[in-house]
Amino acid sequence: MKKLLLSFAFIFPVTFLGFAQDKQETLFNSTVGISNIGLMVEPGFQVTQLAGETAGFFQFRGGIVLNDKFTFGGFYGQLLNDVRPASFGTTLPPRAHLDSWNAGGFVEYTLYSNKLVHFSFPLAVGIKEVEIDNEGRGFDFDETKTLFFEPRALLEINLHRFARLNAGIGYRIMGSTIENAVGVPDVGNALTFQIGLKMGVFSFSQLKKN
Repeated sequence: MKKLLLSFAFIFPVTFLGFAQDKQETLFNSTVGISNIGLMVEPGFQVTQLAGETAGFFQFRGGIVLNDKFTFGGFYGQLLNDVRPASFGTTLPPRAHLDSWNAGGFVEYTLYSNKLVHFSFPLAVGIKEVEIDNEGRGFDFDETKTLFFEPRALLEINLHRFARLNAGIGYRIMGSTIENAVGVPDVGNALTFQIGLKMGVFSFSQLKKN
């Protein structure tokens, strides 16, 4: 029995070390390691429609990049211009307009990122808040919060190994309403047009290159 226990005591750590030395496999048929991970941030601008009117949003995204293909992160967007829908008519003060922001998460797949020109396909899922603002007094009115989904198709150009310029189109699909406010018009589904500057270390293996 003593010899049997000693045999197990020897075989177990040797077997464990053997498995530990094997490279970990993933669903994407790639190894997991620090060199395959990266970080990105992206300021950008989006033009779309809000309640039937033209709206411009500042956007900011940030996330973790895996194998310079898959990106997982979050985003925030803020309406830049005053949007006054025709439905306001004369029932609201002349300076009353819509204010809006959105926030959530995204997943993105980048195809052939090593090429000068390549494609990227983000899918954003988040909450869009819209409220009526009167001369900057945003807390005078209640707001509407609605879930939305937005797939995009972007064309990307490698400006530098740490910077990429992208532009493309998407489509915003409004989902279920979380909070509803009287008088706030329906945002509606709409096409989106965006441009952004993606910056970061897309794979830490890039730091090893001259």
